[in-house]
Amino acid sequence: MAEKKNARNVVDYDKPVEGLPSHRLKVDPKFVKNIVHVGPDTVPNAEFYSEAKWILPGSEKEIKEVESHTHNFGELIGCFGFNYDDIQDLGAEVEFTVDNKTYKITKSFASFVPAGVQHGPLIFRNVKRPIFHFIAADTEKYE
Repeated sequence: MAEKKNARNVVDYDKPVEGLPSHRLKVDPKFVKNIVHVGPDTVPNAEFYSEAKWILPGSEKEIKEVESHTHNFGELIGCFGFNYDDIQDLGAEVEFTVDNKTYKITKSFASFVPAGVQHGPLIFRNVKRPIFHFIAADTEKYE
């Protein structure tokens, strides 16, 4: 059977990202499950970068994913709760700092951070239900 024309553009596995910057912290894989990422290393000629993961309940400690940092590209960051009865309920508290202002978020959200704007840390606390978390950026390599 011939391969479909755009089959290489579909990513249905996680390939560990090599060379992540130092502001990305090591997290416990029992509570942070990578789903997929898209970039030139997974999709030939991809002109952007994206990651998707699940943040899972059960950790008694906070889950700090990144430290404070900036990029030379804009970044979209999203967290969505898994509560069918109230899709806006995040099921956790996220502490997210942008431009040195800290936000405590308890609802599903997406945030665009323009190039050059400080953001982080990003901290998950009191996770009661799974959270779908993603990032996307107009860059080929996340730095």
